[in-house]
Amino acid sequence: MTYWQYHLIFTLPPLLILFFRFRKRIQLPHVICWLVLVGIVFCFTTPWDNYAVYLGIWGFGENVSLGYPLVGLDKALPWFGHIPFEEYAFFIIEATLVCLIVLCYLPEPASRERT
Repeated sequence: MTYWQYHLIFTLPPLLILFFRFRKRIQLPHVICWLVLVGIVFCFTTPWDNYAVYLGIWGFGENVSLGYPLVGLDKALPWFGHIPFEEYAFFIIEATLVCLIVLCYLPEPASRERT
């Protein structure tokens, strides 16, 4: 199974279900929080994942991904160039799932109509 097949089977379906179920509740503050979370995830997880692969703690098999976007940096910096595109997609997908699950449990916004 390729990494994209994994996403298509296991991570994208729940993301799409939650997104379409709660899309009308998504407001600008939610989008801003999501962008901040994705930024934090990228800042912390990119070097950590790359370094773990560099150390051999885990890895990605041959012919299971689309490629490695920072592959040129892997010789100079052990914390870049070792993870594939799909791992970066995983960062976004998982952060989005967390935000959508939180949105599920937030109370519905109060109606702005006054009586």
